[in-house]
Amino acid sequence: MPDPHVLYIVTAVVVLGLVAWVVVVLSRPAEQALEGGPVESKPARMPSPPSPARAASQPPPAKRASERPGRLDSHAEIKDGSASSVNVSVTGEVPVDIEEEEEPTGPNALILVTAVGRTDPGLKRKHNEDAYVILEDHHMFVIADGMGRHAAGEVASQLCVDAITEAFRTGNFGPEREPPLPKRASRIRGAILLANDRILAAAQENDAYAGMGTTVVAAYFSPNNQRVYIANVGDSRCYRLRDGKLHQLTIDHTLGAAGIQGKSASVLSRAVGIEENVEVDASMESPLPGDIYLLCSDGLSRMVKDEEIQQTLGTVKDLEEATKILIDKANQGGGRDNITTILVRVQDAKGASAGTMPTRSATAPS
Repeated sequence: MPDPHVLYIVTAVVVLGLVAWVVVVLSRPAEQALEGGPVESKPARMPSPPSPARAASQPPPAKRASERPGRLDSHAEIKDGSASSVNVSVTGEVPVDIEEEEEPTGPNALILVTAVGRTDPGLKRKHNEDAYVILEDHHMFVIADGMGRHAAGEVASQLCVDAITEAFRTGNFGPEREPPLPKRASRIRGAILLANDRILAAAQENDAYAGMGTTVVAAYFSPNNQRVYIANVGDSRCYRLRDGKLHQLTIDHTLGAAGIQGKSASVLSRAVGIEENVEVDASMESPLPGDIYLLCSDGLSRMVKDEEIQQTLGTVKDLEEATKILIDKANQGGGRDNITTILVRVQDAKGASAGTMPTRSATAPS
């Protein structure tokens, strides 16, 4: 029988060896971590969301430039002889960021504006579906180019200019609209939207007028602020001649402007009186003395190249004569549509002579 003392010693040695082995195994991860060796990773624990009170106290994340709302600034500055102009859509879900207070109106006029208008049926159309109005007391100028079956186009254009005229003469521009705009821009938008409502109502009451509509372009000057607000729907245009250079200020609302080519390029993508909601484009300019603004229906812009318009406005100083020449050029180019033009000259109020040409209008016989 083995000696008990020997068994005791062997058992003790075995136990100590096992303890030493366990210690070595358990110590390896720590040693590997210190030496940069692989360590078993555990899933990271996500931090708990902040409490509502803490979240409310933290500022919201800044928006990227592309996410910021558009802006129609009522305080555009003139730099190096050029005027600031910002085009914005005045309908949509994102509100337009504007100054909280309207720019105060000065006690004296900084500029004077004089205007002449003329319309002509052209050589191909039986009816003149264009209409225009010069509201001298309000420094407001409007052209509408109607469309529709039979004589419905001329009904739509006349309803449009009548509604705008009524809005400015009564001071009723309809309910407040979103997004908010400076006071004068809001007026011109409201007047066009009232015209939209009136044309729609007339079309619903009379089957002969179903589907009628009109384009519109308008320029609303504020001489005491040296500003002009321009609005358009459709393909009637507004140009500006400055220092002999012609620049188109409006964007056509046609399929062609949207990138579609071919016969359908001239089809309107937007018009007044077609749907309950119409998007109005608005822009603001700081007119300078010597500028000439041209409003026209597409009967001019489609028949006469911009270079010819620029040359005419740059050389013919009399506005009434210039309107006649432009319409003659459109007829010489084919006269396929009605032609309407309004020319507005901007002058320095201090330097204007006592014989400043009054606002006039002329309508060519049908």
